Formats: sequence, C-alpha cells, structure tokens
Amino acid sequence: MTQFKQALLFTSVWILSPLMFLGVSGCGADATVISLANRDIAALTSDDIVRVMWRAGFSDEQIIEIGTDLRNCLASTGGAKILIGDKADLFLTIGENHGKKVEAMFSVDGDFLHGTSRRRGHFIYNLKTETFR
Repeated sequence: MTQFKQALLFTSVWILSPLMFLGVSGCGADATVISLANRDIAALTSDDIVRVMWRAGFSDEQIIEIGTDLRNCLASTGGAKILIGDKADLFLTIGENHGKKVEAMFSVDGDFLHGTSRRRGHFIYNLKTETFR
C-alpha cells in the first residue's frame, strides 16, 4: 500500500468515525418532504396539518420542522411522502430515497386526505368536517 493510500485511509477513518457514531446514536435525524403527483389538490389549514401529522405519529418537533413543506406539497401537487433518516445516511445514496426510509405518504382525494404511516397505518381525514374516518 502506497503512502498516499495509507494517508487517505487514515484521514477517512478519522473523518467518518464521528459521523457514523452520530448515526448509531440516533442524533441528527433528518426529515425530507417530497412532492408526489396527484389529480386533486387541497390547501390544508395549519390545524389540519397538525392533526394528520399527529395521527401519523410525528412528534411536535417534526411537525414544526416539516409541517409547512407538507402543506405546500399537498396544495401544489396533492401528494407527498416524508423520508426520515440520519444525516450520516446521506453518504449512502441508494435509489431515489438516498438511504432514507419512507415514514409516511399523503394523498388528496376530493374532500378527503388519505394518509399512511409506518407507525400508525392507514387513515382517512375528512377535510370538510375535520374528522377522521
């Protein structure tokens, strides 16, 4: 092994070790909202966004962090998926999700918002009556 390769390996270990530790310890969770094409759109209120994100199992901090992005996606394209992963996972670009897991998906269908999450399963939210079915 040449001296250049040894130096590169040594530097890589020292730079990536703390990042891998952060990923294992659960620090640095990163959420991303991606628009999905849909026929129907809806401009949800902030109360609607909080209700459906709570129902999907998101924390208050996550709702504050990505609630606006979710609302904008549903108002512009009618569908959204939320990806959750550690920031260290950004080094692993696997497929279109870049190493992150799909935590939830939302889709507008007329007066209803369909939601599916890994933690809480499927639900339907009536946009007019502001109730779950």
